[in-house]
Amino acid sequence: MGNLERALKYPFAEEGWGPKFILGGVLNFIGAAMGFIPYLGVIFWLLFSFFPLGYAYTIFRSHLEGREGPLPGWEGWGDLFRRGLYVFLIALGYGIVPGILYWLGLNLWYGGGFAAFVGVFLLILGVGIGLVAFFLLPMALALYASEGEGLAAAFRWKGIVEKIWLVQRDYFSGWVAGLVLFLALLFLKTQLLYIGWILYSFGFFYLSLSMANLFGKISREALKDEV
Repeated sequence: MGNLERALKYPFAEEGWGPKFILGGVLNFIGAAMGFIPYLGVIFWLLFSFFPLGYAYTIFRSHLEGREGPLPGWEGWGDLFRRGLYVFLIALGYGIVPGILYWLGLNLWYGGGFAAFVGVFLLILGVGIGLVAFFLLPMALALYASEGEGLAAAFRWKGIVEKIWLVQRDYFSGWVAGLVLFLALLFLKTQLLYIGWILYSFGFFYLSLSMANLFGKISREALKDEV
């Protein structure tokens, strides 16, 4: 549990963290706010979100390679955008099937009757597959980073499962902690009007930095002969 405790403190552990952290939270918030723009909002949301996502991946890769340190500076914005884009594509690849199942289930459930029964089944299936998919995601990113950032490495599921097995206890504990924090952020976003979106934007950035630190270290143990 020591790694988890250090990871939760990591975003605030060194001097000078304030401006770096605030910038990431602000970018997330601007992206979320622009998401309300009709039609083009989703595009603007993604464009702004790629930067903090790429920043978190930079931290993940640094810890995966054993280069630990405080929050890095916001430099190389083109690289941050590119890294965020590819992380998003990998996450999309893992999330698209459960996302479609959940969407179909929700629409059928609202239809009532037998359709609602099928909808509940699809909802449960979508959530179950989604949990499994995003359980695999951190190690998928680790293989992606360690093998020259080729997208194919992120979807080599047999190798991903084998690596997770080597660090199963720490990996599972970290995943549960991340899931609990994420659900807490979703609760704040949905239950607190306006302020919830701000808390979610900054909280999600904090969560991404903490998990980047944690899973970078955990994955390094599983891949220690390869990185």
